[in-house]
Amino acid sequence: MTDARSDDEGLRRALRDAVSDISPHGTLADIRSRTDKVVPMKRWFLPIFAVAAVTALVVGGAFWLVHDDPATTAPAGTPTPSAVSPSPSGSTDPEVSTRAVPVYFVGATAQGTKLYREFQSQQVCAGADCLLKAATVTALSGRPLDPDYTAPWPDGTGITDLSFEGGTLTIGLSGDVHDRPSGMSAADAELAVQQLIYSAQAGLGQGRPPVQLLLDGKHTDTILGVPASEPLAAGNPDDVLAPVQIDSPTQNAQVSGTFTVTGRAATFEANVVWELKQGATVVKHGFTTAQECCTLSPYSFEVTAPAGDYTLVVHDTDESGADRPVDEDTRDITVQ
Repeated sequence: MTDARSDDEGLRRALRDAVSDISPHGTLADIRSRTDKVVPMKRWFLPIFAVAAVTALVVGGAFWLVHDDPATTAPAGTPTPSAVSPSPSGSTDPEVSTRAVPVYFVGATAQGTKLYREFQSQQVCAGADCLLKAATVTALSGRPLDPDYTAPWPDGTGITDLSFEGGTLTIGLSGDVHDRPSGMSAADAELAVQQLIYSAQAGLGQGRPPVQLLLDGKHTDTILGVPASEPLAAGNPDDVLAPVQIDSPTQNAQVSGTFTVTGRAATFEANVVWELKQGATVVKHGFTTAQECCTLSPYSFEVTAPAGDYTLVVHDTDESGADRPVDEDTRDITVQ
């Protein structure tokens, strides 16, 4: 069995190498094992410099990634993905390296179900389409690392095509996704579509372009019962995204005795509270502030703790005095 610490060091070393000259982004890994139907990108016009979507700063095993938000922290000790499967017949794998793939999943909040962003370590190629493929396929058929999150799309959903042209991101879908499945509410269907949109836009790294969804290579009136004949826009982040999120460390990460926690929060007076727990016992606690009040914005703080297994909890505060539920995100981590 490979030593987890050497895996983490390999990841950090790969990330430093990747950003030393602003490397391209892309992805393969278990993605191709789940995407035999994925065809090569058509008429891809991304400039070469746009491929460099990952910019990192290594701080205690965490690094800074610029993709989908102005300030985005990617994971420390991200778990290693499954092995890379062979390329489709007739193609050749470009060089691959371990990269953080941004993907959104569904999770509960005090305000109902919303989207949480998660970074997954995958073997990613250097092609312009690779990171987009990784984020999109993982959103549709991947599994979240955090057991508190769920993937909303029906089993068997696949991708037939991906392209970005004329300012529109096009995603071709396959599977039984024209109508809303039994047991899925209209609100859940809307959120699933937003989950795909946010994930694909994050992988593309070109802001928030409109997304045109196709079904079996053709325009369709609905996807999961949601109107989809015209290009769709990403929803307002304050409406769609969970109000408290941890970006780094990731679930089951192994971190050093002093580690940095980063994420995003939309809280009253920008207050962000945290605890480091072992079972029901609070070992450490503290607070910080997000960059802005009441809208989703970055936060960051450092924690120092002895070696051991912990649950990191980050949450807002109940200002009502009525003991209402708070919005929170959690991570199980190991301090080495």
